[in-house]
Amino acid sequence: MMDMKKVCTMMLAAALALTGAAQAEELFEFSAGSAVTGSSAQGAENTAAADWNYPISREILADPDGVLVLANKDHLLEKSYPDPSKLVTATVRKASSSKMQARDVAYAALEKMFTEAEAQGIRLYLKSAYRSYRTQEVMHYNRVQSMGYDDGMVQAAGASDHQTGMGFDIVSKSWTDRKMNRDFAKTEEGQWMAAHCAEYGFIIRYLDGKEDVTGIYYEPWHLRYVGVEVATYMMANNLTLEEFTEEYQRALAAYESGESWDAPLEPEPVPTFGDETDAFTF
Repeated sequence: MMDMKKVCTMMLAAALALTGAAQAEELFEFSAGSAVTGSSAQGAENTAAADWNYPISREILADPDGVLVLANKDHLLEKSYPDPSKLVTATVRKASSSKMQARDVAYAALEKMFTEAEAQGIRLYLKSAYRSYRTQEVMHYNRVQSMGYDDGMVQAAGASDHQTGMGFDIVSKSWTDRKMNRDFAKTEEGQWMAAHCAEYGFIIRYLDGKEDVTGIYYEPWHLRYVGVEVATYMMANNLTLEEFTEEYQRALAAYESGESWDAPLEPEPVPTFGDETDAFTF
């Protein structure tokens, strides 16, 4: 038979082992719970810090219909843009008998604007709509040849807002055959468009006083479709598409890093002259 003292010792050791395991399990459960709770709290803190506070929703800025595309000399469109299947033939009142096309999503809004403008006694005429990359290429070449230099009045291929299929030159009857200039803004039609275009999702693409931003002179006849919410915000804040694009992209970047979109930007480092070197330091 096994020695009684040895048996008691083994039983005591087993009991201690079980007690230790239970304590270890309790300790593990407590630690794991604390870790999960801590992690959740941190996640909630980050979420709270990154609350979306930009005036336009992220769903709209995701731009599923591609209506926020920017075309200029720094953001050139591909030759194949847009998808031809998204172009429709314009049947609204036109300034000429030429066939004109537009992006489907923008044309639906254009048609509505023309109809409701006429109901208010405003007769609008579509003078220019979608232009292909090739058409713009020829127009730019001809302009440069006639002037002897590029005066910036005609955009280079890929840089034209008209290639998006959502940029439209819209005039009154008396301006259908006139050379376009800023005086169109003084007409009843020009004033109506400025006051109401955002209701249909349009902005004045090239604003007065923003030539240094857009690189284009003021064009009160050139409307661009961006959607009602965005157009309302842009027109209320006198923003060009360039300015809006920079602003909302900064808002998205700030959100991703848990910051407020309107927080002051970090100041640029000021170069200082080192005491022991001739080089500037940043």
